[in-house]
Amino acid sequence: MKRATFNLQEVTMHDATNLTTLMRDKAAFADKINQLLDLLAIDCAELTLDHVAIRTHDIAVTESLASELASQGKLCSEAIVNGRPIHIYALDRALTIGQWQTHWVELPFPNHKRYPRQSWEHVEFVLPCATADMAGLKQALKRVFPGIFARAEQQHTITVKCSEPCVKGERLPNPTIAFKYQDVCVKFHPFPLAEIIASEASD
Repeated sequence: MKRATFNLQEVTMHDATNLTTLMRDKAAFADKINQLLDLLAIDCAELTLDHVAIRTHDIAVTESLASELASQGKLCSEAIVNGRPIHIYALDRALTIGQWQTHWVELPFPNHKRYPRQSWEHVEFVLPCATADMAGLKQALKRVFPGIFARAEQQHTITVKCSEPCVKGERLPNPTIAFKYQDVCVKFHPFPLAEIIASEASD
């Protein structure tokens, strides 16, 4: 059977697939991410964009997206995080989000939250740390982006969240610091998803 493909640059009005809708939303999403970076007065041009994440609250939409994403690459992980499945896909063709590119897409399955719009939710950058724990990640952020936490605190429209997602079988720590603005989020963590997923299978 011929493998289905989609063109990231071409969106037709009669094509109502979920991936087509996401591709149409990419430019607006990138603009919001850049607005957040401007408010934080940081430049992430030199950082690696590890992955981009989608948010949904409709299980039918989520399952449809899961099928379409799998047709465009490989389902690399189906980990359970905080009681819900989170699928990680490595796409055959890189996605362009603003000035960055990534092959990796995170698709969490719905929980109790509902969103005004089911679309892109966050980008996550790799920020290497001297020690891969929350304290080390905070120090790395302060070193690379001096004053970032003070500027975030001054902006009442930005919220900061520190978390340490833990998946059974993972050998690498995954501390994460997120800066949220309106309905989008920029996150930082010390290891690429590819390395974190690979650690699940290590002896």
